[in-house]
Amino acid sequence: MRRYEIWHRITRPAFRFAGLGAVAGIAAIAVPVAATASSHVADPYAHSSGAAGVFYGGLTSQGWAVVIQVTKNGRQVTSAATGLHMTCSTGVTANVPDRYARLRVNKRRKFSLSFGPDTVRNDDGTTTDFEGRISGAFNRARSKVSGRWRLQATDHDGTGAVIGTCDSGIVRWSARQ
Repeated sequence: MRRYEIWHRITRPAFRFAGLGAVAGIAAIAVPVAATASSHVADPYAHSSGAAGVFYGGLTSQGWAVVIQVTKNGRQVTSAATGLHMTCSTGVTANVPDRYARLRVNKRRKFSLSFGPDTVRNDDGTTTDFEGRISGAFNRARSKVSGRWRLQATDHDGTGAVIGTCDSGIVRWSARQ
């Protein structure tokens, strides 16, 4: 089975998602995944290698812009990107970018993908698990696409005990060509 490496670049504000500790800077890790696994890209600046195609733009239920790029033949979402507002168990909130790439569109004009948990090992001995999912469907005319998006993060202390969670909840989105 072929394996790929996806570079996750997690931007860490002055607080960890759960609001604990003072972790600043950027952590970059390589996570090997199977070819059939995640096409989630945590780096909002990564570029897909797909040819230019059709673009859709719109808004999420949280008020963030969403951009969907599809190949000319409509068989693949080459890029889906938005921002998400996450609420944490500690009361802290975080606004984060999220992106997926290379999502196959089936004959019913639908696509979906989930990933995780992907574990990030923090410098202080704690870990953060990220997991998420996207789903969407095009209308018959392929002039509109809509769906759902979710991102979750769980912080663990050095022993593995959960010390906090953050969740965007289910975010609905819609975009037009």
